[in-house]
Amino acid sequence: MLPKILIADDNPNIISFVQPALEREGYAVVAAADGTEALYKWESEHPALIILDIEMPDPNGLAVCRKIRDAGDTVPILFLTVRDSVSDLEIGFSMGASDYVSKPFDIRELLARVKARLPRQLQEFDNYLRLDSARRTVSVKRGDTWALVDLTPREFDLLNYLVTNAGRPIGRTALLEAVFGIPGDSDIETKTLEKHVWSLRQKIEPNAKEPRYILNVRGVGYKFAND
Repeated sequence: MLPKILIADDNPNIISFVQPALEREGYAVVAAADGTEALYKWESEHPALIILDIEMPDPNGLAVCRKIRDAGDTVPILFLTVRDSVSDLEIGFSMGASDYVSKPFDIRELLARVKARLPRQLQEFDNYLRLDSARRTVSVKRGDTWALVDLTPREFDLLNYLVTNAGRPIGRTALLEAVFGIPGDSDIETKTLEKHVWSLRQKIEPNAKEPRYILNVRGVGYKFAND
């Protein structure tokens, strides 16, 4: 699945300029016009990266960033700002910003900074589990060699989505909608998700009975543990 990016800016010209540029690069994009909408889409869409206008209203980008970080979410946050003083940058970075771009900006610079902050396409965990999102392959260490794991397309999409949001509890409804494209409001579909999680654990966990990577989060859903 393609990485999802949230862009929040109250200037529709910025949205209409940046969103198609990101989509041409292959990213899925969701947009917000103010801080309240940005927080709602952060919670509902689970973006892999967030682009925030510092001066957007209700609340501003700094307050949105603070709330996201206070919730324990480490998603990369890139600020758009017309201010470039040292004090403004210090405030942004102290609140957890990952990077910034000053307006007006060259779209090529923004795309380069987005690419640099997104999760790597090849990720490895504990010298045991390896995920290559570009090639859509997963391998586990067997002795001294890497062995490809035979995953179905849905199993790969589910694992890739959890890895992209590593450390963040993802609700069952959000997983069903994002990975399977179906509403998560029926027992049958919930069992479909549980079946895929069970199958993934059998294939990638060192011990499927005591999962190391795909963990249950009581009352929420699942998360990928990367610590």
